[in-house]
Amino acid sequence: MRLLSGFYGGDYQPDTGRIDSTGNRKQGIIVEEMLRELAIAAAIVAVCLIVHIAGILLMAEWLLQRRKDLEQTARRHHFALLIVTLFAGIMILHVAQTSLWAAFYYTQGLFSDFETSLYFSMVSFTTIGYGDVLLPRRWRLLGVIEGFSGVVLCGISTGFIFAVINAMFQ
Repeated sequence: MRLLSGFYGGDYQPDTGRIDSTGNRKQGIIVEEMLRELAIAAAIVAVCLIVHIAGILLMAEWLLQRRKDLEQTARRHHFALLIVTLFAGIMILHVAQTSLWAAFYYTQGLFSDFETSLYFSMVSFTTIGYGDVLLPRRWRLLGVIEGFSGVVLCGISTGFIFAVINAMFQ
């Protein structure tokens, strides 16, 4: 603690997240705000999941429509082009999802510009978490939930590409 107080140029008081004992009213307000934040996060996650599943299903349908053509003209460069195309489609899906989060951050005034909102969203979604841009304390659970959803959605993408590559070699 003393090390940090010198670094910050004064008395350093860490944010422990503890609520003072001034009464139950303050704690009730904090719980309401947290539940509101979780409800908003759940809504954004639901929209992202719908976007992701719709995109994956569109790509799967596109592949199934071309399955016979792909089997008859099975050359390496066709498979390579197919994987690149699927990868690009998945990247577009992930950018769209992080843009949804960023649009929320920006419209709520949590960041000063959309680029910062998108940067924070992408860093959270991919769980890189540099820590150079942070959400305000009241909204910080959103970043964690975005990270959870990003891991799951990236896992779905990985599973889809694995299934396609597996089908290529059978």
